[in-house]
Amino acid sequence: MTNVLVTGGAGSIGSYVCEYLVARGENVIALDNGPSLKVEHLFDSGRFSFVQDSVLNKDMIERLVDKVDVVIHLAAIADPKRYVTEPLNVLNVNLKGSLYLLDRCASQKKKFIFASTSEVLGRNPKVPWNEDADRVLGPPSINRWCYSTGKALIEHYCYAYGQQESLPFVIMRFFNVYGPRCDDLGQGRVIPIFLEKFLKGEPVVVHGDGKQTRCFTFIEDTANAVVELSLNPKAQGMCFNVGSDRETSILELAENMKRVGGFANELVFKPHLEIFGKSYEDIPRRIPDVGRIKEVIGWQATTELEDGLKRTIDFYRPTASASVTGR
Repeated sequence: MTNVLVTGGAGSIGSYVCEYLVARGENVIALDNGPSLKVEHLFDSGRFSFVQDSVLNKDMIERLVDKVDVVIHLAAIADPKRYVTEPLNVLNVNLKGSLYLLDRCASQKKKFIFASTSEVLGRNPKVPWNEDADRVLGPPSINRWCYSTGKALIEHYCYAYGQQESLPFVIMRFFNVYGPRCDDLGQGRVIPIFLEKFLKGEPVVVHGDGKQTRCFTFIEDTANAVVELSLNPKAQGMCFNVGSDRETSILELAENMKRVGGFANELVFKPHLEIFGKSYEDIPRRIPDVGRIKEVIGWQATTELEDGLKRTIDFYRPTASASVTGR
C-alpha cells in the first residue's frame, strides 16, 4: 500500500487520479484550494482524505509531504485566458508552489510526479514532438508564454534535483485533456467552451480559421497514465508525453461535436486578437510522439474522439431528457 498526496486532487484530472488510486488500494490525500465536490464520493472509502488549502502554504505542504511516499503534483493554473490576464498569478502558483513541493520531496526523499504540459515546446513546427524536441517560444513580453516557461523551469528543477539530490521523479506532459468533470462549462479549454455554446443553442466561436490542430486525450485515459507512471519504477527519472496522437483541427472538433451531439448551432469565426488581445499567440499544430510511454509502461490512449465527445456531451446535458436545439 502506497501513501500518495495528489495536489489539485479535487480538480478535473486529479479527481479521476484519486479514484484510480483508491480503487487500487492506495491511501490518498487530496490537496486543492477549491471545493471537494468532485471527490466527495471517496470520503467513505476509508483510504481518502481531503485538505482544502493552497500549494503556496509552505508549512502545510511540508506537513503533508512528510506523511506520504509519493507526491503527484497536478495543481496549476492552466487556463489560456488567465495566461493573458493574470500572468503574475500563473507564475506564482506554477513556480512557487512547485518549488515548495520539490524542496520538501528532495529533503525527505519522496517521489515527485510532475504534471507538465505540451505547452513547454511552444510553437516548434517539427511535429510530432518527442520528449527531447527543442523548445520554440515567443518573447517574454507576450504573456502567452508564461505558463509554458513556468512549467519548463520546474522540469529543469526536477532534473537538477534528480542529479544533485537523488530525487526520484517522473515528468508528464499532457496533451489537451477533455471529458466529464473536466473544467466548468464556458471556461478553460476549447471543448468546455464549445460545449457551453452548443448546449445553450448559441453560435459557437472558432478562433482564427480553425485550421490549428490539437490531439485530444480523454480524461480517463490520462488518469490511468498518471497512476501507472507514478507507481511503475520503470518510469522513474524520465519525461513522458501523455496523449493521443490523432490530429484534429479545431474546426473539425466543432463539427464533430455538432454532429455527435445532434446540435444545430451556427459556427462563426473570430480572430485571436479580438478574443485574447495582443498578449496571446496560437500554436498551429501540437502532436505528440507517444512511443516512449508505450515502450516503457505499455500505455496508449484507447478512447476514440467521437466516443469521448459523446460521453462528455451526455455528462453535461442539463437532464437526460432536456430539449437541445437540433435534437
